[in-house]
Amino acid sequence: MTPLFYPAASIMLVGCEPDLAAACLSAFPELLVLSVAHAPAAVERMLVTRPLVVVVSDDLTRSKEDRLVIECARDIRAEVVRLAIVARADLHPSIRASILIAERNREETARRPG
Repeated sequence: MTPLFYPAASIMLVGCEPDLAAACLSAFPELLVLSVAHAPAAVERMLVTRPLVVVVSDDLTRSKEDRLVIECARDIRAEVVRLAIVARADLHPSIRASILIAERNREETARRPG
C-alpha cells in the first residue's frame, strides 16, 4: 500500500521582506512559514510543500509574475493574499481567514468521490 503524504500546514511568502516572515512566525506559531524570493522558486516549491496560503508581494504583483504563482496556488487549493490589496494592518486577519477557507476547500475536495 502506498503511504499518504500530508504536508505540514504552512504559509508561503513570495518576494516579501524578511520582517514579514518574522511577523508571520510570531502570529502563526502553529504553521511553517516558507519564504521564497521569486515566482519560479515559489511554483517549484508550492507543488511539494502545498501551503495553505500564499502571500504575494507588491513587487511581484507589479511585475506581473504573480499570475504564475496564483495559477499554481489555485491548482493546489491554496488561498492567495496580495500585499497590493491587503493593508499591512489587516494582513494577519486576512491570512487567518484564508487559512480557514483553504482548509475547508481541501477537506471538500478530499471527500469528493472518485
